[in-house]
Amino acid sequence: MAKPSAHRPNAGCFWMSVDCAALVSASFSEASGADDCGRQLSVLLEALCAGDDVVDRRALCVVPGLFAWEVHADIMVLRSGGNVLDSVSLALCAALSTTLLPKVDALEAVEEGEMVELRVDERPECGVAFPLRRMPLCVTVAQLQKRCLLDATIEEELCADALLCVVVDAKCSEVVGLHKVGRGLFDAALLPPMLEHCRATAVELGRQLQRELTGR
Repeated sequence: MAKPSAHRPNAGCFWMSVDCAALVSASFSEASGADDCGRQLSVLLEALCAGDDVVDRRALCVVPGLFAWEVHADIMVLRSGGNVLDSVSLALCAALSTTLLPKVDALEAVEEGEMVELRVDERPECGVAFPLRRMPLCVTVAQLQKRCLLDATIEEELCADALLCVVVDAKCSEVVGLHKVGRGLFDAALLPPMLEHCRATAVELGRQLQRELTGR
C-alpha cells in the first residue's frame, strides 16, 4: 500500500520487471547481456501487456490521494527454447488471473487532525480479484521466406527473415498490439491471414490456460 502519485491521485500503480539468465539473452533481439535483455523485455511487456486498457489502475485506488495498491510483477526467465515473449505473457496472465488483493476498508477520522486508517480483512474468501481487463497473450510469428511459423525454436528464430509479436486479447480475440522483434522486414502481404491465425491461436491458449487454472 502506498500513496498515489500527485498526477494520478485516484489510481494505483502496476510495475513489471523481468530478469533473464545469461543463456536467455543470447536468443532475444540484439541484447548484449542478461541485464540488457531483462530491461528490453520489461519495457516491451509494460507497453504491450500492461497499459491502462489491460490493468484498471483506478480500481487499485483505495482512498484517492491517500492510499492505493502498488503491485509489482517480478518475472525470472531461467531458460528458453524460443518464444520468450509468448511464454512470459502466458505466465503473467496466469499469475494476475489468480491474484487476490486483500479486502481493505478505510476508517474515517473521528476527530479533526486524525489520520484515515485502513482495516484489512485477510480472509482469502474476502479477497478482491486483481483488476485485469484483458488477457493479453503474445503470439510471435517467424517469417521464413514466404511462410509464417508459430512457436519457433531458438534455431528457427535465428534463421527467420523477421519476427513479429502479435498481442491478442484472448477474452475477445481482438488484436491489441504489434511489435517487430529484432531486424528484418516483415512482408505486409502476409499480415491479414497471419493475424487471423494469431487470433485463433491466442483464444485457444486462453482456453487452455483457464482449464489449467480452474482444473476443468
